Amino acid sequence: MSLLARPAVRWPALLGLWALAGAVAWIVTVQVFLLVLNPFCHLQRPGFSHLEVVSVDRNADSQITDFVTAKQGEETRVLTVSKAEAAELHPHDEVWILDAWYADSLRPTQFLLTPQRILLEYPLLLLLPVALGLWRVRRARREAEAAPPPPVRRTFTDDFHLRAQRFAKPEAADAGAGMTETKNTDGER
Repeated sequence: MSLLARPAVRWPALLGLWALAGAVAWIVTVQVFLLVLNPFCHLQRPGFSHLEVVSVDRNADSQITDFVTAKQGEETRVLTVSKAEAAELHPHDEVWILDAWYADSLRPTQFLLTPQRILLEYPLLLLLPVALGLWRVRRARREAEAAPPPPVRRTFTDDFHLRAQRFAKPEAADAGAGMTETKNTDGER
């Protein structure tokens, strides 16, 4: 029996999985709300790329973002990243960059590729482990509540002589009856 089959473990697991699904729904709701309220944003193709930093430039118009000029092969790109991430970058650094799924002038359009950033930008990816967890809890509950298997039938696999011994009358019963055999001398049968 698996650990998830026990109710003391199953209910906290279900609570945690549904809380994670609720958090994902909340993050998606906030993202959609911000997208609807911002008329200057536009959707862009999400993705990630490996770039070499050429220069880091300050953005005088924004308190949140800075510009990073980077090279991808022969192509030069100007990235809009947060000031904290731009402060970590130096010329000739090679970094992985995550492109956001929408761009506007207020927030960064590119981020350093980290697992935390992927989950914050694309929280729907968290629904895959939630679905897997719910499936495993459901399977464990079904196995725990299933009827026990039928008892194992005992089958004798013996030969003729062993079977004859098994079904033979016990000799102790004849001796215990107290009957003795006597010879008849009269000649009568």
